[in-house]
Amino acid sequence: MIGPLFALFGALAFALANVAIAKGAHEGESNNGAFISILMTACLSGSLWLLLGPPLPVLTSEFVAGVGFFAVSGILATVIGRLTLFRSVILAGAINAGLFRRLIPIFATLFAFIILGETIGWVAGAGMAIILASLMGVMSVRDDLRGRGEEAEQRFRSLGRGRMFGALSAASYGASYSARKLGMSAIPDPMLGTLIGALTGIFWYAGGSLVSRNYRNVVAMSLKGMEKWQFVAALSMSFGQMAQFFALLHADVAVVAIIGSLEVFLGIYLAAYVFRTEAPPERKIVVASFVATIGVVLVALP
Repeated sequence: MIGPLFALFGALAFALANVAIAKGAHEGESNNGAFISILMTACLSGSLWLLLGPPLPVLTSEFVAGVGFFAVSGILATVIGRLTLFRSVILAGAINAGLFRRLIPIFATLFAFIILGETIGWVAGAGMAIILASLMGVMSVRDDLRGRGEEAEQRFRSLGRGRMFGALSAASYGASYSARKLGMSAIPDPMLGTLIGALTGIFWYAGGSLVSRNYRNVVAMSLKGMEKWQFVAALSMSFGQMAQFFALLHADVAVVAIIGSLEVFLGIYLAAYVFRTEAPPERKIVVASFVATIGVVLVALP
């Protein structure tokens, strides 16, 4: 039971992070907080590891492999997944980006089947088909709103790009679950895994700063200090990532990914009714959410 509880806490943390990103963008914060969140994840997980973590094991090939898997998971989630997620939220909003992230359990289960040998039953397969159908329903909202002027068309183009980034983020996060699980099998230390993943992201930005002015600007701007919503997003993202590592220590990839997809409902209520960064979701989006929930339940039943 502890694994699903950690996964649920992670879903809540990621939902809060998504809404904080959008809130900061609405209030004109000058940085989306991606690099800040990586720095905070490294500081927080590193501090907890030093205080509470077990001693390092003897340097063996298994330990080196575990570190390698944690680094790969860092590239997939901390770098690719997180950067595309931030971009998706800014372009499409927290609600739309969150809905599209329902693809994460599908990608995660697929990669877990291919890489880890976790099997998928007929009921789970039906659930995944329902989730995909709900996403198609969300995409069909465009057809009902065509012809409302140039501003609407620009919004739709932004939504399309945001959803594309959301799909890429989902695939990257889905693959990162398997990499984390492999790392945890070799080194069952969630805090160390989170730290290595975050350090991988920091090294990525450091390397990018050597060749890219955009990366240098992002790093320089981040080091000037955090604005309010950047701090909330970064802290929430950090706790969410650590919670996922703890969840994977006690549960299968598919279970953790499926429970993590509940983030979309939490994000909808936080964005529309608590932080009020977006209007309440349209009827089709609400229906698609509940239909997708049926899929989530079916996938979780096995």
